[in-house]
Amino acid sequence: MYDKPERLDRRKIKIAARGAQERRRHARVPLQLHGRYWTDQKGEHACRLLDVSPGGARMMSQRQPDINARIVLMLAGLGRIEGTVVRVGTDDFSVGFSAPARKRDKLADTITWRFNKDRLGLDEDRAAHRKPGRGRAKVLLEDGVIIQADVVDVSVTGAAFECLERPRVGEPVKVGEMHGQVARILDNGFAVVFDPPEAGIGSNAAA
Repeated sequence: MYDKPERLDRRKIKIAARGAQERRRHARVPLQLHGRYWTDQKGEHACRLLDVSPGGARMMSQRQPDINARIVLMLAGLGRIEGTVVRVGTDDFSVGFSAPARKRDKLADTITWRFNKDRLGLDEDRAAHRKPGRGRAKVLLEDGVIIQADVVDVSVTGAAFECLERPRVGEPVKVGEMHGQVARILDNGFAVVFDPPEAGIGSNAAA
């Protein structure tokens, strides 16, 4: 039997949303994107993003910028970002972004969407470029049933889906390349928490 949808307290939802927003602001995720950078001292050069958060990024390039240099990044899928070079290594360098809180929030959503899009096999909808995190996903249940669901929220550790079906809380699921469990039932769908990266693909078999 499916669990009955539970009505979540609106105040708790707002508190949880603020907490998720704060985690997105500071979470650094591996994300490889090609781009270019420009500084006054070194001019324009090709670079590749290695990992990123709304506050900064680690880049790889054959030509390193100078420490403390003002830098402009143009990254595929993320656009133009300005900042300062805070660390220079042998073949990589780190940048601290200089952006207002509103732009960092928008960047956090875009980073989260780009990070999850391929690994969850998400299909973008027409609003995806305006509302990162929206899209369609195929959720595979333990009994082999596939649910077509709308993604309403997504983070590095989990996602919320909108659909008519209601799987059981604790039921193992697979979304794209990610395995996880149903964490809770929502009024309009359900939420999934993903297994940690170190967990093997076969870990759900014993659940």
